[in-house]
Amino acid sequence: MNFSLKRVFAGVLSGLAFMNLGVSPALGADDVEITAGDGGIIQKECGTSSEYIRVDSSSLSGSRACFFLTKQTGWVAINITGSYGIVNELKVPVAVAFKLPGGDVYWQRVVKPGGVQNIDVDRRGSTVVEIQVTPVATSTGAATGNLDIDAESPNVVSLRSAGRNAAGRILRLSWSGVELSTLDRNSKFNDRLDGSFKVVPALDGSQCISLEAAAYPGVYLTMRTNGTVSALSSPSPQGATWCPSTVSETPTGTRLSSALNQSRVLTTRGSQGVTTTSFKSAESVWFIDQALALPGK
Repeated sequence: MNFSLKRVFAGVLSGLAFMNLGVSPALGADDVEITAGDGGIIQKECGTSSEYIRVDSSSLSGSRACFFLTKQTGWVAINITGSYGIVNELKVPVAVAFKLPGGDVYWQRVVKPGGVQNIDVDRRGSTVVEIQVTPVATSTGAATGNLDIDAESPNVVSLRSAGRNAAGRILRLSWSGVELSTLDRNSKFNDRLDGSFKVVPALDGSQCISLEAAAYPGVYLTMRTNGTVSALSSPSPQGATWCPSTVSETPTGTRLSSALNQSRVLTTRGSQGVTTTSFKSAESVWFIDQALALPGK
């Protein structure tokens, strides 16, 4: 895979000093844009409850934002740059995903109840992209997303097999290429991000779409001339273009034909493989879901 170098972890997560992590929460924090979530975690002013999750950030005018658990579990996708610390004053562990500065490298830390976590890297801070208290619900039924192109707010999706051989498995990138994996919203953030794709305009200029890896900008789900499926950073425009069609018979869902050869459709191979075939079956039907993980901005 020619995107593997982006996996290299370029920062040191330990040994860096916190700034004001020990002080009590204050009122008047900035409103943080919430890009997705299930309503179980919401932002409110710091100091309104003794149980909270606090993100300390130099990009916020009040230096901090506080989040509160409204249900037993929950998740929220956010984008807080300049973050240097997490304080967990809940009675349950909190998983926090963050993006390191200067690249597309992501990390996840679980902060124990009453704990603090340094996420300052090279004294430049990080970008917090998700807060989660597990276990949260994951779709097992009808599709929860679509393949619409949104220029203002990128549409990020996950592809879930609707067939029998790999029922419910998620198409994802891995060290070995493109495969199917048993992922849900409680899986590790990096694994979930590897199973998430941005829906972007077709590279071949047609009215179809391309699927760009959420974890690796510039890497696209691609059919090669021999019909195999790869993730490539310099694909042929037609090979990286997919034309969706709605499947009305059971299982209902979506088929993705390759613009390189529209007689071939994206298909599961056994319980773990992904390929294309020239015949249509239940194994070439996919549920398009809201992404299992969002990469932030």
